[in-house]
Amino acid sequence: MMNKKKDYNLQDYALMERHQMMRGAGYGEAALKRPHIGVVSSWGEINPAATHIDKVADKVKAGIWAAGGTPREFVISSICTSMAGHDNYHLPHRDLVAGYIETVAMTNLFDAMVFIPVCDDVIPGHLMAAARLNLPSIFVTGGYMQLNCYQGEELEPLDVAPKHFARFKDGEISQSVFSQIQDRGCQGGGACPVMGTANTMAAMAEALGMTLPGNTCTPGNDSRLMRMAFDAGQQVMQLFKEGIQCSEILSSEAFENAIRVLMALGGSTNAVLHLQAIALELDLDIRPEVFTRLSEETPLLCDISPSGAPEHHMGHLDQAGGITAVMKELEPLLATRVMTAAGETLSHTLTSAEGGDGRIIRSMANPLAQDGGLVFLTGNLAPGGALVKKSAVPAPMQHHKGPAKVYVNEDAACQALANGEIEPGQVIIVRYVGPKGDPGMLLLQRFLWQLAAKGWHDKVAFLTDGRFSGTNKGCGVAHIAPEAAAGGPLALVRDGDLIEIDIKKKKLELHVSQAELDSRYETWSLPKKPRKKGYLSIYSKLATSPDKGAALDYNIVDESGR
Repeated sequence: MMNKKKDYNLQDYALMERHQMMRGAGYGEAALKRPHIGVVSSWGEINPAATHIDKVADKVKAGIWAAGGTPREFVISSICTSMAGHDNYHLPHRDLVAGYIETVAMTNLFDAMVFIPVCDDVIPGHLMAAARLNLPSIFVTGGYMQLNCYQGEELEPLDVAPKHFARFKDGEISQSVFSQIQDRGCQGGGACPVMGTANTMAAMAEALGMTLPGNTCTPGNDSRLMRMAFDAGQQVMQLFKEGIQCSEILSSEAFENAIRVLMALGGSTNAVLHLQAIALELDLDIRPEVFTRLSEETPLLCDISPSGAPEHHMGHLDQAGGITAVMKELEPLLATRVMTAAGETLSHTLTSAEGGDGRIIRSMANPLAQDGGLVFLTGNLAPGGALVKKSAVPAPMQHHKGPAKVYVNEDAACQALANGEIEPGQVIIVRYVGPKGDPGMLLLQRFLWQLAAKGWHDKVAFLTDGRFSGTNKGCGVAHIAPEAAAGGPLALVRDGDLIEIDIKKKKLELHVSQAELDSRYETWSLPKKPRKKGYLSIYSKLATSPDKGAALDYNIVDESGR
């Protein structure tokens, strides 16, 4: 039975005013009577991953029209984390996206929604909005860009600066060769084609049941994505007719399924705080120990860069069967009775699915590792936990003990590396970049990129209360809680202090006596930074800790109790 439209109970004059404005936007009488479906696009000219999203949106709208709905598109452009701008805006942008979508959907009384996001913090922002609105909804994530080649070598866009530019600066390649690489290095039309944050979050959307099967591993410029977009436009009308809301799909069991897929993929550490933030919209609290438990129970199955072989990209995962094949291999561990946006249970989807190829997607009988790709560490340096992608940590660094070297920011650490001031065995620390300290929980990606390009990702560790990119590899420990700005132990570390990282034992220890730490704390004060204005000032006041998704806490009140 068809659901009632959101505007069915408006008073006659209010409905007349609404219809008059919509006529001014080009909608005729027949369109006004149909269910109104919000189509939120992440298209824009500011991100190479999003340049094709307008075409995807056109196909979604065609599917909605064909199924009897009236699509109404609006845009909040995706941003790229590699633009080298003010990186502390990326995570706050997630919550801003969620609020903007909520605002547009509520003021326009949309009856259902289609979300078309692409890139790191954008996909979780859309998922947060979907959970908050709780309308019949479906996602079409924007896919990934395919790779160009030069002289037989595939060119990964995130290698151009740290690898090929470094070779050019060192005189290993000519200006002419580097120009050819630059010209071919970034094809556009989708996210960077590794299991970084963007593709991890696309996989999470699929594993949660919010996309049609196969969405994650479909390239952005592939006609398959256009056909899928049309089908999604039709399917959202079916979800509306059946009254299937997001809360019926985004159950606690669905989140556990998604976490298991995350562990099997060796996906981005950022997915942890994003899943926590999405769950909080539904009043579900996913504590760090849940991730640890599911990691211990779920094997690492996927050999995909950056956790796996560097030559294995998203196209290889597509050819091996995609996320559906991963979930087929994990089926004995999954809650398969959950509902999906395809209008069927996960069990029904997996009935006709094939498993992995045994090479890119392994079976549970022959995994890459017996447990998952992510793990939380605890210890006196991280009483609230710290997160590491252990599947991307070289074997020699799985247990490492070395002297600390503290830098004021990532740029200083990168410059020190370039100047030869960093030594093998050191534990590099950049702090005061957590949700409140920076603010924005800065994405520290370039130091690890440059460390890997130098071939030192198995020689130097990197610790922070900020975040890493899902494309990073090496011994990087992030999300350290409490953050330094909250007076966490990370704030007390000094150059030369011995730090021990033991991933097998899940330990992160600062080998300094408690008496010495207490003495340091007595003289510690929060470093002064210029007062933030604008949106970041709001985020810094309302942001929760990393172990709660670094989302905005709407329950915070001021001293007067307001």
